[in-house]
Amino acid sequence: MTVQNHYNSHLAHFYEWMSGDFEIKQREQQDFFERNRITPFQNKMAIDLGAGHGLQSISLAKLGFQVKAIDFNQYLLNSLQARGKKLGIEIFRRDLLDETNFNEPAEVIVCMGDTVAHLESFEQLQRLFVQCKKSLLKNGKLVLSYRDYGTELVFDQRFIPVRADEDKILTCFLEYFEDKVRVTDLLHEKINGEWIQKVSSYFKIRITNQLIKQLLIETGFKIERKNINQMNYVIAEK
Repeated sequence: MTVQNHYNSHLAHFYEWMSGDFEIKQREQQDFFERNRITPFQNKMAIDLGAGHGLQSISLAKLGFQVKAIDFNQYLLNSLQARGKKLGIEIFRRDLLDETNFNEPAEVIVCMGDTVAHLESFEQLQRLFVQCKKSLLKNGKLVLSYRDYGTELVFDQRFIPVRADEDKILTCFLEYFEDKVRVTDLLHEKINGEWIQKVSSYFKIRITNQLIKQLLIETGFKIERKNINQMNYVIAEK
């Protein structure tokens, strides 16, 4: 199953529940931007690639950016639209690599939540970085967050509990290949008193910290890297 099909038929319907309390997570995201000086200083344009239900878009808009939010899943974009209608966020249903994403100069581009791993190849990842650099103003910033899949989890380590409550249990199962990771989302949901299992799989590219660093430097970015709660964060400056 493609990433888009996986989201459309499976993950998007419980993605917000999986992500946790929106107000808390959005405040954490806004705090991250503020701590790292991701605030308007030029044309105020920000592009959110893989915007989902809006954690980054809402945060950027509250900081004073004019936000263009881009995602391929209409279900999640509907949630973002409901939250962001008073903040002037522009919403577009498009793929990450659609050239029209990069038509206007921006001072900030964000692609967070492991979204870069949804591309089909390392070549597409490099192409994304090139397009971002062309779109960014001088001293503009590209902000990424992603997981490092360099170290292969084995045996029962491959089963990762994500979230559980009285009505839902989500577990993620990983299978490693040379340049891909197959991700299987196993959702157990209680419906009319009966537990129902829903399963769907898709591939991510096997991103590593070294790969991200290499591609960004080759593209001409200056980079700063952080690690927060098992997620890797990179702020790359043009």
